[in-house]
Amino acid sequence: MKGFYQTHKKFVLLAAMALLLSALAFGLVSCSDNTYPKKGETNPGFPRDNTPVVLQATQPGTAVEENSKVVVDYSNISEGYICVKSFLGGTKVKVLVEVAGLRYQYTIQNTDRFITIPLSEGNGVYTVGVYEHVEGDLYAAILSLDGLSVRLDDEFSVFLYPNQVVNFSMGDKAVQLSEKLADGTTSELEALNEIYQWVASNIKYDEAKAALATAGALPNYIPNNTSTIDTKTGICFDYAVLTVSMLRAQRIPARLVIGYAGGVYHAWIEVYSVETGSIGRYRFTGTKWVQMDPTFDAANKGVVDLSGLIGSGTDYQKLFYH
Repeated sequence: MKGFYQTHKKFVLLAAMALLLSALAFGLVSCSDNTYPKKGETNPGFPRDNTPVVLQATQPGTAVEENSKVVVDYSNISEGYICVKSFLGGTKVKVLVEVAGLRYQYTIQNTDRFITIPLSEGNGVYTVGVYEHVEGDLYAAILSLDGLSVRLDDEFSVFLYPNQVVNFSMGDKAVQLSEKLADGTTSELEALNEIYQWVASNIKYDEAKAALATAGALPNYIPNNTSTIDTKTGICFDYAVLTVSMLRAQRIPARLVIGYAGGVYHAWIEVYSVETGSIGRYRFTGTKWVQMDPTFDAANKGVVDLSGLIGSGTDYQKLFYH
């Protein structure tokens, strides 16, 4: 019996020690939970998670219009996009998306995969038309989808996904660079600042490409982020697409804007952050989109004098979002 009581006493002692260690551990965990910021909050004492996120468009087939030439999957319109796939091989296909008097045009060519088309104007009634190239400037209608009523689950989702224009994917150079630039930042605005300043400071304006674009020698041009990073050159379209791609990969809603600045066709960006603060001359209130122009700010750093192109940077006329 003496051995039993000694063994029992030892068991009770070990159990008590285990409970004490558990309590201490719980206290440490509780303290940690109170120290790290919750979702939507920031804490300057700790870095934010800079792990890239690339949302993947899907085609579940629950809402589809198709024929022998093309298929339009609009199952995920509540996420802010449709997917279009052409069966016409190398024949050029145009997709026209109309809403509230605006007409967005996308070109599809040489593809056997779905292309993501954003519903950039948010909630509303859209019409989607798909046209097959015949000859010259002539196109023939091959599919029409009328009265597509869109109500977004999240107003920002459309400006987080990759699409045909703002094209990026997990593991590509833009996504990797976004992770590197955001490393060690302690807030969303810090991450935004690092990405934005890198583009404005490292990409040089390509005047030769700009001349080609002005002359109409770059029809249907869509920027390639890898090329922009490798050559460290680009025009306004390249600046804007690269910046937006990296911001979206860091879960920061950003939209590419096409329109006029200083009377010239131009591309810039708008960014939304729930955080408040300033980045240079840009003030974030946490309640609205903030207009930013990486091409203009690159010019102000002495890359090239674009004052005659985009004026003071205040005269902007928005036409399209992507």
